Amino acid sequence: MTVDGSVSRGGHSEVGIADPLEVTGRTCVGFAALLRRRGLVIGPEQTTAFYSALHLIGRPGLREIYLAGRAVLVTQRNQYPVYDAAFVEFFGPPPVDDHGLPRLPQPPTPTSIMEREADNSGTPSAKAAGPEEEQADEARLVPSDLQVLKTKSFALMSPEERRKAAALIQRLSPELPRRRGRRRKPAASGPHLDVRGLLREALPTDGEPMRLPRRRVPSRERPLTLVIDVSGSMGPYALALLRFGHAMLHAGHHVEVFTAGVHLTRITESLRRSSVDAALRRIGAEVDDWDGGTLLGTSMRELIDRFGAHSAVRGALVVVCSDGLDRDDPEVLGAAMRGLARRAHRVVWLNPLKGDPRYRPLARGMAAALPHIDVFLAGHNLVSFEQMCHALTARRTAA
Repeated sequence: MTVDGSVSRGGHSEVGIADPLEVTGRTCVGFAALLRRRGLVIGPEQTTAFYSALHLIGRPGLREIYLAGRAVLVTQRNQYPVYDAAFVEFFGPPPVDDHGLPRLPQPPTPTSIMEREADNSGTPSAKAAGPEEEQADEARLVPSDLQVLKTKSFALMSPEERRKAAALIQRLSPELPRRRGRRRKPAASGPHLDVRGLLREALPTDGEPMRLPRRRVPSRERPLTLVIDVSGSMGPYALALLRFGHAMLHAGHHVEVFTAGVHLTRITESLRRSSVDAALRRIGAEVDDWDGGTLLGTSMRELIDRFGAHSAVRGALVVVCSDGLDRDDPEVLGAAMRGLARRAHRVVWLNPLKGDPRYRPLARGMAAALPHIDVFLAGHNLVSFEQMCHALTARRTAA
């Protein structure tokens, strides 16, 4: 903390936090990003509430910033030491008064998304609940508790609630639409005569066919592709959709999963692990831009360039999960989404910010993508995941 009230970190100085109209937004975003790296689940709603609290204070000092942040950004008692250490690191040593702010050692930075979940729950990931425990937790839910859990945002759930929500996500199994295959196959009945089969069966009877074998074009399920934004504000929503992708993949569906951050990363093979916890640990080590920035336009363009002719895009059901806060040129994202809409069977966009009834898609990236989206949903809780499943199974109607 410099004399003029500015925040100095690593040789870089920001404008003094005494002027909340100019600085508080940037300060809130930076501090929230640091807390996410330390394992706390901070959603965009909490960051906005932190900014609003400091703006209402007017000219906050270090103590006011500390108390406002702890009231808004911390949801569990065991997160206080992590918050205190991050506050000291971001703002510098706080002033000591009669109520003194604690000076606790800084915890190690989580190295995987599973360690982030373990930090939030206060228990190691190796002791995560198994399928039997998750089913038992789900069975204990009464209808009123179930409704509350379904409508609660993933970013605001406690570790126990996230465990129960994971069990409910495992049960989501939409019947994906089917399409005609490309080749005819032998069948007991069908509109086409199997000439080769007819000649083959007639050989033992001196060319006299005893029956007329048939062929038909079978149908096959459309592939499902998930493109998941892994920027800092999308952490809890990305984890929930990864669990959904793991459940769909192991239910026998044709699923492709990509993460979109600074660049595109295909993580389908990592999700093939039988344990969802092991799969998430593998993804945490594989994805190097988790909690980083968002170049969504570049990532979507890479998806079209690399997989535009692949079944992952052509004729597929594509689900994009992002808040649309893109640092790329919106024209890049608009062109990529236009190409995706031409190739895919249906494009569903999940934006957690849409869970707020006051939300309007005014961000330039979101506004550029919106004309090329078939279904626009919130994706911030279990109810919106159920709506996504209905959107995937619904028959496509002509415009």
